This record gives sequence, structure tokens and C-alpha cells, in this order.
Amino acid sequence: MTTLTRTGLRAALVALVISSWWTSANAQSSLTPAGTSIQNRATVNYSVGGQAQALIESSPTGNTTPGANAGASTTFVVDNRVDLTVAELSGSATITAPGATNAALAFTVTNTGNAPQGYRLTLTEEVATALFGNTDNANLGNLVVRVDEDPSAGQGTGNDTFDGTETATAIEVLNPGYSVTVFIVSPTVPLTLVNANFANANLQAQTTVINTNGATLVTASLGVNDPTTIEIVFADAGNDATQAAIDQFAVRSAALTVTKAQTVLDDGFGSASPRAIPNAVVEYAITVANGSTTTAADGLAISDPIPATTTFQTGLYTGASDVEITGGAAATCIAETPADTNADGCFRNGGGDLVVGGAALGSIAAGATATVRFRVRIN
Repeated sequence: MTTLTRTGLRAALVALVISSWWTSANAQSSLTPAGTSIQNRATVNYSVGGQAQALIESSPTGNTTPGANAGASTTFVVDNRVDLTVAELSGSATITAPGATNAALAFTVTNTGNAPQGYRLTLTEEVATALFGNTDNANLGNLVVRVDEDPSAGQGTGNDTFDGTETATAIEVLNPGYSVTVFIVSPTVPLTLVNANFANANLQAQTTVINTNGATLVTASLGVNDPTTIEIVFADAGNDATQAAIDQFAVRSAALTVTKAQTVLDDGFGSASPRAIPNAVVEYAITVANGSTTTAADGLAISDPIPATTTFQTGLYTGASDVEITGGAAATCIAETPADTNADGCFRNGGGDLVVGGAALGSIAAGATATVRFRVRIN
């Protein structure tokens, strides 16, 4: 019959004390921490001819001496199981627009092993890969990696939102069972991108020695197992202490088509088909069509130089207005000079270019059209 004696109990308590420093750091992990000493000894009780004999305890080398505490515990330390995951956080493409600042993709890096680890972070722009039903067809070219601020001593308790204060480019230490958010950021989305551009980016995390700023990669232990040494075992998918995930920027922009037409309204002779002769009145029509199915064009403004050989005509539209607008924020406006003193969105800049915007045009919704008309007389 084998029983647990005080010696065995003491061994268990020693193991508990050795691992107690993990309590807070490893709060979310169910794995036995690396470095934990696991030790115990067996006790054999027996009789000879019906007479109980002194107990004999075990030892790693074999014990023959009867009596309590004559044996020795069999001990080994738990090895370092290196395991991690990298996951795209939002589950959908990140919508951005040309010219947007600090557009960010969010990932989580999780330490699923049993020891604190650091991580080297590397980004790669994908080429022609498909994600969320969209195929990568553009690159941003200016992406950087940033780690969520305040990882709280390895426990990953940042705010999961990129706010521009993040500076770290590697994970110095992340405790078992904890995650930290990592961002791939475009400081400014290039204005060369257009609606329906998709840019996929890959985030790779490689396990490193803690507090080396991602410089020193961990290496797996080789050779025969040493029960007294904390050895390193790669247990992640791929068994290379490296994981990666992909996320996507989806560019959403207004798709504007701008058309300018001219019509001779009156040549001064009452012609059925007026000609563009000196003193004739010509109407210009500038049409802006937003072909996007999702995105409005905001802050719209049209600037059009009045030709030097013509004279801008005033007061020819409803209410003695100078400009007629269809599909805008207003129906008409006055194009005063040299500035928009009545704040209706129209003016002639210094008496030259006609500017129509602001309160006159506002936004053009997806699929909508706005037309601006004004008239000049040929000198």
C-alpha cells in the first residue's frame, strides 16, 4: 500500500511556493507555468510474517534505508511551451478614404504558451490575395506597425484603439493567457487610391526573448531532455514560434464625373439657332455626378475661371440671382466680388474665378447629381 506522507505534502507545498509568483501574471492561463518544479516521493509500507516493518521511501537512485525522510524526491521542471496566435480583430475590412490619416488595421497577438514571451512584429503588403470577398489590387506603401499603448506589465490591457500615441514596434513581454492589440497603420492614405481599391496587409509575430525589443528570437531545445533545465518546445501551428494573419483596407471614395456643357442662348438677332458671336449670351452647365454606390462627396466646391474674352452676367436667374443650382443645397446664389460676403456659397474670387460651394452645393450623395449654371456675354 502506498500513501502520501508529510514528506509528499511538503514537496507539494514547495512546488506551490516556487510557482506562486505566477499567480497574477498567469491569471488567464490554465497551463502549468514553465519553471514550475514538480516533485514527489513514494512511500512503501509492508509487513514480514505479519509484522509491520519500517516504511521505505523512494529516491531517484533507489533507496534501501528504512524510515521517514530517508528517501529523496523525484523532481523535474516544467519546460517552456512556446505557443501563440495572431488574429485579425474586426472580422471585416477597414473602410478608409484617400487622404485619410491614421487609418489602422487591428490584430490581436495572444500568448497561448506557459511562459512570458516577447514578439518581433513584421508587416508585409499582400499582392492579389483575396479577403472578405475582395481581391487586393493596391498598396499603400507607407504602413507601420504599432503596439497598443500601456500593455500593463504584460497583461495586454490597452484600449484596443489606435489614437496616435502608440510608439512601440515590438512586444517586449506578454504573459501567458494574455493578448495585446497590434495595429498596422497608414499615417496618410495616398490620394492616388480610388474607390474600390483594396489593400491587404499581413502581420507576422515571431517569438523572442523578453525585453529584447524583438531582437532576439527564441530557439527550440535540441538533444536529450534534461529534467533540471527549462527547455524550449515550439507547440504552435507550424512548430516555428511564428504566426501571422491578414487584414484589409477597403477604399471608399466618391466616384465623380464632371461634365461642362455650353449653350448659346441669344445672339441678339432672335435666331432659331443662335451662334456664338460677340454680344451673344452663353450659358455654362457644370454637372457633377457621383457614381459611387456607398459614399457621398462632401465639402464640394467648383471653381471656374471666367474666360478673358467674356463678361460674367448677373441677375439672370430666379430672384435676380447669378447662379442656378440643381441638386445642391440651394437653388440659386449671388456671386458677389471679391468674397462671399453674404455666406450663400457663391462669389467671384477677386472678380475673376467663379466659386460655387459650401452653402450652395453641400454634399452630393452616392448616386446623385448636381448641376451649376451661369451665364457670360461674349465681348
